[in-house]
Amino acid sequence: MFTSVSTVCRMVDVLPAALENWQTASLIIPPGAEGYSESQVAQIRVIRALTSSGDTLEEIRILLNESWRYRASGWETRREEFLFHLRFGTDETRAHHLWKLCTYCSPEDVRVFLLMPLASRLCEKGRETLKTRFIKCLLSHSARLIKHRQGKKYVKPLLELIKIMKPQPLLLICMHPQTRNLIKTGPDKTQLPWKENTAIKQ
Repeated sequence: MFTSVSTVCRMVDVLPAALENWQTASLIIPPGAEGYSESQVAQIRVIRALTSSGDTLEEIRILLNESWRYRASGWETRREEFLFHLRFGTDETRAHHLWKLCTYCSPEDVRVFLLMPLASRLCEKGRETLKTRFIKCLLSHSARLIKHRQGKKYVKPLLELIKIMKPQPLLLICMHPQTRNLIKTGPDKTQLPWKENTAIKQ
């Protein structure tokens, strides 16, 4: 029994480019004319499980062939690498780095273990610049996924993450000059409803 490349990708939740990269790294054997055999699919499942740790393909190769040399890095290292690109990289290098991760790991693993924790950290006060770069990178990555016909499954969660991170409209709390009540105003200085009009005593 043989399984096509597209079916294997759906089974293990990876992009076709990931299988190509695993083959280049000599972690799996290329498919035959009829597709992947059952033993090949079993090996693909093993590699898929190993990439979920966040290790690089070279680290996985060492683990499988020279385990005494294996030193794990994992998702925390991947997060620090991405933060480095946010601080010192360009739009192009950040987009390339994220795409590279998604073409040897599952895009869902990248979202859950890399992007979501980073999004939480970047929403902290004082990280507006990095957050803006991060959102721009996610938008670029989403466009690339759509271009490679992978948008239906992977883009919507990214857009939902961006929506959560987008800054809310600025609200200013002021004191009305005549009533001495607290009021909320938006960026355009228009008064917004204030449910608790608590007067400020002199």
